[in-house]
Amino acid sequence: MFEEFKKVHDVFRSSGIEDPISETLNLFNILSGGALNYIDKPFLDSLHINLSQVAQERKEGIPLEYIIGRASFAGFDFDCSNDTLIPTECTKLLVEVTLDFIEERQQSKRQQTVIEVGTGCGNVAVLLALLTEDVKIIASDISPEAIGVARKNVYKYNLSDSVRLLCGDIFSPLRGLGYETEIDIVVCNPPYIPTELLNKLRPEIVEYQPRIALDGGPYGISFFQRLANEAIRILKPGGILIFEIGERQERLAARILSRHGIYRNIQYFKDNDGYVKVISAFKNSVPHT
Repeated sequence: MFEEFKKVHDVFRSSGIEDPISETLNLFNILSGGALNYIDKPFLDSLHINLSQVAQERKEGIPLEYIIGRASFAGFDFDCSNDTLIPTECTKLLVEVTLDFIEERQQSKRQQTVIEVGTGCGNVAVLLALLTEDVKIIASDISPEAIGVARKNVYKYNLSDSVRLLCGDIFSPLRGLGYETEIDIVVCNPPYIPTELLNKLRPEIVEYQPRIALDGGPYGISFFQRLANEAIRILKPGGILIFEIGERQERLAARILSRHGIYRNIQYFKDNDGYVKVISAFKNSVPHT
């Protein structure tokens, strides 16, 4: 939507239209059946938003989502803070791929258990819980503050019975809980930006978003390695590992998965720009020899 808005605005501006922003808003309002009419000053007042303060903090480079403490993901509203990454629409593909695998497995007529590693504000875990039935979601994060934000979103959507939140590094919170080789699906949006590229990102990303959720090590694949290694003891035979990757990292990620001899049927899923964005792999049903 934002890209479309910018495209229309740029065309109107280059065409010499006197007030391109107002004309763009009016066009989108007409095409949306008047939905923008409901976003007026009383609406902002009801949310206790101080526009002058928002403008000043935005001028300082703070992302809007952190200023107002809210973010939109796949049409749903989520609390967020600078202890969590801001949800981005590109992660919708990760959710869609996971939902497809869950649906395929629902033919077995038994409850599935899915763990999301690095849940952040909980947007992926919440969406999976909202859009599935008879699925148990376990969401973990190393940051207690992030878990606190995720808990708000779980409560917001009345999902306390469907989503269990645990704090700790990768799968460490599951130890002793009886989940060894019992997980159907592991899903993760890991840090995958090479360390040396972090400082080349826009300041509002690298200066405000949690570095631990961005920094993927020297080649951007350090977390992939840990995830693939440790998922082996958590996934049941035939279980699926699904994770997001950065641009052109599919070969390195596939090499990591193939190295174990335990993963099979590696699949690649492309985004709208034609880049592989999500990878999945099955854990062998029989021990590798």
